Amino acid sequence: MERKGRTFRISAYELAGRDAWPYIRRMEERGWLSQIHVIPSDGDFFMELEVKAEAYIADCQQLLRDCLTGEKVKGGGFLRSREVEKESGEFSTTVRVEQEKIDGLLALTGELIVTTNGITYLIKRLEQKGLPPELLREFKEYQASLNRMSWGIQDIVMEMRLMPISFVFERFRRVVRELGQELNKKVEFKIVGGEVAVDRSVSAALYEPMLHLVRNAIDHGIEAPEERRQRGKPDRGELLLKAERRGERVIITVKDDGAGIDPAAVKRKALQRGLISPEQMERMTLEDTLQLIFAPGFSTREVASHVSGRGVGMDVVQDAVERLGGKVGLQSEWGKGMEVTLELPISMSIMRVLLLQCGGGLYGLPVSEVKEIVKIPLEKLHCLKGREVVALRDTVYPVIRLERLLGREAPTAETAETAETAETAETAETAETAELTLVILLSGVALAVAGIQGEQDVVLKNLPSQLTSLKIFTGVAILGSGKIALILDSSVVGRTDYGA
Repeated sequence: MERKGRTFRISAYELAGRDAWPYIRRMEERGWLSQIHVIPSDGDFFMELEVKAEAYIADCQQLLRDCLTGEKVKGGGFLRSREVEKESGEFSTTVRVEQEKIDGLLALTGELIVTTNGITYLIKRLEQKGLPPELLREFKEYQASLNRMSWGIQDIVMEMRLMPISFVFERFRRVVRELGQELNKKVEFKIVGGEVAVDRSVSAALYEPMLHLVRNAIDHGIEAPEERRQRGKPDRGELLLKAERRGERVIITVKDDGAGIDPAAVKRKALQRGLISPEQMERMTLEDTLQLIFAPGFSTREVASHVSGRGVGMDVVQDAVERLGGKVGLQSEWGKGMEVTLELPISMSIMRVLLLQCGGGLYGLPVSEVKEIVKIPLEKLHCLKGREVVALRDTVYPVIRLERLLGREAPTAETAETAETAETAETAETAETAELTLVILLSGVALAVAGIQGEQDVVLKNLPSQLTSLKIFTGVAILGSGKIALILDSSVVGRTDYGA
C-alpha cells in the first residue's frame, strides 16, 4: 500500500485474492472518499483511493490494513503477494504476464486456427482426388488431434484475457453519488453479477455507453424525493447494474425505478422533428414508440444541460454496442421505470461463423445469432404489404434476400456445375428443385441465401479503411482455403427495413 498525500494506491498483487470492495463501500457510506480509480498497468491493476480530508486518513488506512491482512477470497483472481508466501511458506502457482504478451499469444492462436482450417480444407481436396484410404485415415487422425490442441489453446488464451465486469461497474459508484448530489436526488446503487467475466477489449469499450445510460437514468428517470413521495414511492430511487452470462454472450442490464419514458412526449417530439407523420403517430405501438429513442440526436429535453439534452442520445449507445457485435433492448413503463439491456459477445477476437454463398463470394454470419436453417418450396413465399414473408410453425418472418441486400447476383446453376466444392453443387440442386434456403435469425428475420458452406472458427479482423463505412459488415476473416470472407453484422441484417 502506497500513500501520497490524501491518495492511497494498492495493486492487485498486494490484494492477493482479497475482496477490497466491502471495505471501500464502508468508506463511501461514511463519506470519507472523494474519488476511486481502477488503473490498468502492465498486466496488473492499481486501485487509487482519494480521501476527502486529512481527518479521515488514519481511519481509511486502518480499514485498508484490515483488508490486506484479512482472509483470501475463495476463487479470487488476484495474484498472491510475496509477503503472504513468505509467512505461510507457500509457493505461488501463478505468474505475472504483460498484456502485450497475452495479445501476441492471442494473435498466434488466431494464426493457428487459420492453419488448422487450411489443413481441413486440404484433406477434403485430397479426399476428392482419391487419396488411398489408409493414408487418408492417418491424415484425418492427425487433423483431429491438431483440432483438439487448437481448441484447448484457444480456450486457455481467451480465459487469460477475461476480467470481471465489476471493474467497469464499480467505476460508476462515484458518478452516481456525485450526480445525485448535484441534482438533489437520492439514489441507491446496486450491482449484481459483478463476477461475470468479459474480454478486456469489450470491457474497455463498454464504459462510455454505460456512462451515458447511468447519467440518463439519474437525470431523466429517477425523480426528486418530493415527486417520488407524491407518486407513492420511497424517497430513495434505485439504480441497478446487472450482468448475466448466457452461453458465449453476456447480458448487461441498466434498470431504474424512476419515471420511465412518456410515450406521448416521445411521439410529440418525433412529430415536431418530422420523424413520423400524424397518421403514423396514431398507429404506433409502445414498442414502435420506444424505437424512436434511437433516432440520431433525439432528445425530449427542451433545454440542454451539461448532463443531457445536447442531442447526444441513445443512438450513440446503440452504435457503440453494435460495433462490439451486440444489440440494445429497451423496456419502459410510464411512471414505474426503465430497463435497458445490452447483449454483447464475451470475446470479439475468435468466433464461429456460418459461411454463406452469394454471387460467387463467401460471407460469414455468427452462429450464435442463428436460430435454425430450413429449406422451403418457393410457393411458400407470400407477399405482404409489398414485401416477401414466410410462415413457419405459426410464426411469420419477413424474408431478406442476401443478394439484394449486398447488391449482387445470386450464383446460378451453371456456376454451380463448374465449381469444385460439393457445397456449391448443392446450390445448383436447390435451384433445380425450386427450393429456397432460409437462415432464421434470432432477431426474427429469415435471410434467403444461395447456399451454405458449413461452419468454421475464424479470427475476426478489422475491416480495411475503404470498407469501414459499410455498416452491414462487422469484420473480415481469412478462411482455411485462403479466401477472404466478410463477416455480416447480424444486428444490421436483422433490421427489416433493409429488406424493403
